[in-house]
Amino acid sequence: MAVVGSRIESDSYVGTVRFIGSVPNTKGEWVGIEWDDCNRGKHDGTKDGVRYFSCKHPTGGSFVRPHKINHGISICDAIKERYTEQGSVVSTEETNLFIVVEGGLKKVETVGMEKVQKQFENLHQLKQAAMRDQLISSAGEKDLLLSLTPKLVELDISKNLLPSWKVVYEIANQLPQLKILNLSENHLSLSENLREYVPAFSSLHTLILNKCKLTWNEVIASSVMWPHVQDLHLSSNSISEICPAPDNVFDELEFLNLSGNPIKNWDQMKSFSTLPKLTTLLLNECNLSEMNIHSDEFRKLENISLAGNKFQKLQVFNELNKLPALINLTIRKNPVQDLEDEATMREIIIAKIGRLEMLNRTAVEPAERTGSELDYLRKFGLEWKDSGGDQDPAKNNPSETFIKNHPRFMEIVQEYGAPADTQIVKKSSALKGNLIELTIEAPVNPNFKPVKRRLPLSMTIGNLKLFLQKLTKTEIRKQRLVYVSRNNPSHVVPLHRDSETLHDVSIEPRDIIKVITAEVGFNWEEYLASDPRLYETIYGPPDKANSQPTKQTLLVKSSSKV
Repeated sequence: MAVVGSRIESDSYVGTVRFIGSVPNTKGEWVGIEWDDCNRGKHDGTKDGVRYFSCKHPTGGSFVRPHKINHGISICDAIKERYTEQGSVVSTEETNLFIVVEGGLKKVETVGMEKVQKQFENLHQLKQAAMRDQLISSAGEKDLLLSLTPKLVELDISKNLLPSWKVVYEIANQLPQLKILNLSENHLSLSENLREYVPAFSSLHTLILNKCKLTWNEVIASSVMWPHVQDLHLSSNSISEICPAPDNVFDELEFLNLSGNPIKNWDQMKSFSTLPKLTTLLLNECNLSEMNIHSDEFRKLENISLAGNKFQKLQVFNELNKLPALINLTIRKNPVQDLEDEATMREIIIAKIGRLEMLNRTAVEPAERTGSELDYLRKFGLEWKDSGGDQDPAKNNPSETFIKNHPRFMEIVQEYGAPADTQIVKKSSALKGNLIELTIEAPVNPNFKPVKRRLPLSMTIGNLKLFLQKLTKTEIRKQRLVYVSRNNPSHVVPLHRDSETLHDVSIEPRDIIKVITAEVGFNWEEYLASDPRLYETIYGPPDKANSQPTKQTLLVKSSSKV
């Protein structure tokens, strides 16, 4: 039976009951519905000038006859229908229990029901239940769920017909071991005396509330029920203004996902800056454009994801460097990243954020950090000198503006020394002045045909190896790189110092980069014997007794090098 506030389904559309009663000049009873999909309705609850109920959207409402409404089923009936047929598991469907977001930083667990079938013989052993989109609207008979699934640990009841936190409480109160609860895409009304519901959520550590149309005030109001939650997902809600939470609220919070909310202003994040355990913060696609961090904020924050925002200036990386524990950053699809090519921007970010260990899900190895920081000195060396910088420490006095724009520059100078004039990259007014066309060859891979690529002179050998790994499918640890002068083929230069740039090794346009390695099945000794220049470059001059390296010599030397 419909009541005002209940959630219903009709003709595959879902909505909330806002009115029950008669409408003049019609017979029988009508139910006024505010639809989740505003395109389903015809009006805002007003008919013939009379308002029967209100909708947020002008076309969000309509009247429906009671017999066309589906009021849903209990979670007990849904579990028995989905998981049992005379006590045996019948479903083989695979269902994701977690919402996946870009830069999520959380492991996604997929439950295959065939695997679940092997783990338990009946519902009493069930630990994970995936009940998404099953039209669940109630908890069912008192204590029946407890008797059916006493060991349930993870429960996904996203996109159902749950009307309120009261019903969620009635479900959770029967699951004493419940640790992970997904309530995404449910529209839950608040109830009175929410603190009375706390015991039902005492074991809960992960709560997922994505796409629930929540405001921040509603989050704060409901948070009193689950004080021990460690991982909180609030993606794609209606959170725009975030006021400080009451004392001790969120003190256990370690992971917070606010992606997809219209936050816009970083100052809204100040409410979380003093949380004692917060280590991970996801803010993807929040329309953020600037960042202002104080050194005493977010002391424990190790991971942050900022993909799909509107940051336009390199200053954002200076601010991120103020986070004392930051080691993992995901930042893609921001305008600032269009200022340079992908490889150069990665170097800049690594150089600007001194403690970073992971960038865009790729590890920052020590060699890459060294190369990035050295390249940073070269790239901004001219700006440093023009602002008052000097190789002589006694005269080295760059301007405050330079220090503000490059707060780590002097720290890097102390580590490696000031860049010499010959190392400073002169800026070009045209992008093409910083790019050179090179030919890439990989003779170890018979399926790889030589290609031409335009690469930045600022690219380090370490980043070149990353690029060639993707291009030639040759693992970095197996790569041996050389470049051969196009104008002088006898000029062969090994590329083995990851920190050097293409500019440093004096490579010229149309030179050839060769990827050489000891792949299984590749006749290494025969290839080197056919090209003594490469042999000498990699292994040194051949034995004096032989003008050409012998097969035995090559076998010994190649096995010792690779």
